[in-house]
Amino acid sequence: MYKLAAFDLDNTLAEVGKGIPDGDLRLLRELEKTGVRIAVCSGKSADYLCGFMRQAGLEAPILIGENGSVIQFGVDLPPAGFYVLPYSREAKAGIERLRAEIECRLPGIWFQADTVGITPFPVTDEEFETVARCIGETDFADVDVYRHPDSFDIVPKGMNKGRGLEYLCGLLGIGLSEAAAVGDGVNDYPMFDAAGLAVGIGVKDRYPVDLDFDTVGGAIRFLMKN
Repeated sequence: MYKLAAFDLDNTLAEVGKGIPDGDLRLLRELEKTGVRIAVCSGKSADYLCGFMRQAGLEAPILIGENGSVIQFGVDLPPAGFYVLPYSREAKAGIERLRAEIECRLPGIWFQADTVGITPFPVTDEEFETVARCIGETDFADVDVYRHPDSFDIVPKGMNKGRGLEYLCGLLGIGLSEAAAVGDGVNDYPMFDAAGLAVGIGVKDRYPVDLDFDTVGGAIRFLMKN
């Protein structure tokens, strides 16, 4: 039995902008009752994940936000534990420089309430290309950029879900071999590489996962038996 199961949120646990289906929520609760700790790992901020998971009915959910940059225990405020993974001064300066440049070219663009990185949400194709040009033309160091259909995640270099999972396992005192990672997209691949078991949900580009399911419900049922 695995001791930790880390789930991507968007298009894994739930469709973008929607809640977790009731049937899958029941399965998550059943999985937790077997002794498996449940973590939700996302590019979304810890604040977003906290609000999202308050109604899940889990006893002790763990939130990994900003692509592994921050970890929060529970959904109470203040949280039972809140951790920011270490990163360089150069990364902080580069992220601040990028934000200033994006805001200069796109006044009023909405940013997610991040603790470490920045996540701008362009609305039009033109705004997407403007943000992309800012990234290409701004002088910055020690920063990674992930482009998504609705946003850009701009985080310290090497800050990813795999690193977040590794840090969490250290906090819990368990080995990575005792953790399962469940996800569907490119920013889940570092988590797949770190975990003892990599479980894909409809992974389309043949990334090497140990198992691939059509639905997250199938993945949860597997974890309950293994």
